[in-house]
Amino acid sequence: MQESFTKPLNTKLIFSVYFLFVVFIVLILFMTATGNEKNLSSNDIDRLLSQKWSEKNLSPSQQSTDEEFLRRVTLDLTGRIPTAVEVKSFLDDNSSTKRQKKIDELLASEEFGNYMADVWLSILFPSEQKTKGLPKTYALIKYTFADHFNQNKPFNKFVYNLVSADGFVSTNPYALYVSRFETPEDAAGNVMKVFAGKQIQCAQCHKHPYENITQEDFYGVAAFFSRKKILPLLQKDQAQKLTKPITRMEKVIDKARDMEMEMSEEMVNMQEHEKVKKNNDKSKNKNKNKKKYGGIPPQWAIDSLKQKMNNPTFTPDLLVWDAVNGQMEYEIKGVTKVQSPKYLNGASVSSNAGIERRKLFAEHLTTKETNQLAKEFVNRFWKHFFGYGFVNPIDDFTGTDEGTNPELLNMLTEEFAKSNFDVKNLFKLITNTETYQLSSTPNSSNKSDHEYFSRAVLRPMSPVQLCNSILTASGYFSLKNIKDKDGDEIQKIKYRILKLFTYTFNDDEMNETEDFSGTITQALLLMNSDLAEKVTERKPGNSIAQMFNTIKELSDRIDFLYLNTLSRLPSKEEKKNLLSKANNDEAFYENVQWALLNSSEFIFNH
Repeated sequence: MQESFTKPLNTKLIFSVYFLFVVFIVLILFMTATGNEKNLSSNDIDRLLSQKWSEKNLSPSQQSTDEEFLRRVTLDLTGRIPTAVEVKSFLDDNSSTKRQKKIDELLASEEFGNYMADVWLSILFPSEQKTKGLPKTYALIKYTFADHFNQNKPFNKFVYNLVSADGFVSTNPYALYVSRFETPEDAAGNVMKVFAGKQIQCAQCHKHPYENITQEDFYGVAAFFSRKKILPLLQKDQAQKLTKPITRMEKVIDKARDMEMEMSEEMVNMQEHEKVKKNNDKSKNKNKNKKKYGGIPPQWAIDSLKQKMNNPTFTPDLLVWDAVNGQMEYEIKGVTKVQSPKYLNGASVSSNAGIERRKLFAEHLTTKETNQLAKEFVNRFWKHFFGYGFVNPIDDFTGTDEGTNPELLNMLTEEFAKSNFDVKNLFKLITNTETYQLSSTPNSSNKSDHEYFSRAVLRPMSPVQLCNSILTASGYFSLKNIKDKDGDEIQKIKYRILKLFTYTFNDDEMNETEDFSGTITQALLLMNSDLAEKVTERKPGNSIAQMFNTIKELSDRIDFLYLNTLSRLPSKEEKKNLLSKANNDEAFYENVQWALLNSSEFIFNH
């Protein structure tokens, strides 16, 4: 009896020990592998850049001064210059970690998200559209974007929201992006350029001259956007004309929608890329009937439309949805072809009626193509911080151009993707590098360098930065003043000023210029416009008025104006010259501020 009990006990014991041993080994291997996964550091970035300098016989410039660093990092992370109070506080701080603390402070501020929203509005929407657009619409989407970046939500989620969005813009502001495109071709070209750095629109009429991208590839991407429909509701009477017949004819619409679904199912059985006979009248009539019912809004859209019209307060809006049928057609050598959705360099997708094409494409772009999505973002914002990307133009990646530092670009790409597209983490890494904090003053070895980042490059402020910086220097939009005034009115004023700057600093194609070209229009805007007068003359609450109320010494007033506009104290020679003319006349200080605002030192980010 004793023996029969002991034998199974020993077997169980041996098995248990063996199992624990296996678990222990697996745990050790996992911990070792995890421990070897080292996160990228700012020092790693500097090391790879330094290696490139050695290869190219470049010596880096000296470190930037505290004044230069503060102005640069405040502009790059919040889109404005620092105030006099902020500059003085930073200069008075003697701690060795004050630069790291300032970076953390700026990234944690609400201004960071607000500025990122302005940056992405500039990227996603042409200036002409914003000039014609409604302030309330862009204020809504700006708030949505700002909230996303301030909460540090993943960037790939931001892209997914933009590409897949449907519904009313008033309730889903992301839908404003896809609503701007008139054709599937326009949408495909812009989405791939902005988010993947691929200029596939070059293959719209013929094979891409530099890449292995064919017309079939281009129209395969365009097919994901071929069913997108837009219904503008800009005026209440216009919306009512649409809503009333829809309400009366819902049964007819339901029947038409069923027919649309049936026709879509028929399209599944079509041979893809099959030739269509151009002179077949029967085929033409059949196609006409198919198009007759195309694009009927889904039931959720009709329900939302009725609900919107029952609201006594009408707000202009746009409705975006995807129809249940509609194919992408294109011509090649006089033959019309039907193209199914097809991922770039990937598989085709069925034309199944149940598929929401844009959502499929958004999912693929943000989960399967994470490397290219991350690489384009890293390259775009490396230019944001350094004036040039690793690959230039920043949205034109080709198979032959690896960029000026492919190893660093790949490491930053991997880090960004691995961090779940953590924008703040990436920006913190970059701005904490010694390279980012180099002076813009060149030495004999790097005076011509802009590809390897051995010195900071003089960069003209963007229209957004220039607008925000003028308003900051004027003091009209300090936090104290905003609390005392109507917030909506403040936003309207900012919108009007920004619209003026964006329009003035455009090129002929209504794209924001990357370089300050110094045209007569731009110079007159800064020097002689009503705006220039308003921000420099003394008015209750603005910077000049605050200076007169709180600063009595003439020397201190001059210091204040320099700190508040150029983010530095005047040189001995500048101070001596101005003190010889200084008095208590407010016109003198208004003229000094006007001169500083119109100086090249103010206009450039250095």
